[in-house]
Amino acid sequence: MTEQPGLFALPDPPTAAPVQASRDRGRRGEHWTRTVVADLHIVNGRALRDAAQKVLAESVTINLGPADDDPDLLDDHEEIATSNAAAIRWWIDPTTGIWPELAEMLRLDLVDIDATDETTLRVRARWSVTVTITDIRLLRSQAPGPDLPDESFPDLWNRTADPFAPLTRLPGATWEPISVAVTRGR
Repeated sequence: MTEQPGLFALPDPPTAAPVQASRDRGRRGEHWTRTVVADLHIVNGRALRDAAQKVLAESVTINLGPADDDPDLLDDHEEIATSNAAAIRWWIDPTTGIWPELAEMLRLDLVDIDATDETTLRVRARWSVTVTITDIRLLRSQAPGPDLPDESFPDLWNRTADPFAPLTRLPGATWEPISVAVTRGR
């Protein structure tokens, strides 16, 4: 007579090889995107907007002509004067800590930034930077701290270039990190 498992006596599952989590160390030519989100708490909106106006005045801008025939659209100076989110979009440089410091190791492909006024004193900022790895060995050798042989590229990038570096000298606001995500592109 064969033994039938009872209601609570289930047979042992077959043994399987343990699942290993992929530790993607990164390779030359791979594309990676790091997206960072932070909440900014405005403590001195005037200082923030004045700093952004200064960045705008010192920046090289290219006027492509009217993008929209809407006369109600504000120009950059007017927008900064009326919106903390606009000031943050002009003040933050998402490449801080990446370029030119890592230019020999990572090619900068794309930068995107967005900031939204959540309330009059809180702004949600999101920026992403897409890079192509050009010299992973050099990046690993120049990274601060010990060389970690099994370190994934996302961990290496975050250790080498602080994801929140663009906020370190932000005037008129404090900030709170929300998330950092590093994903491999196609």
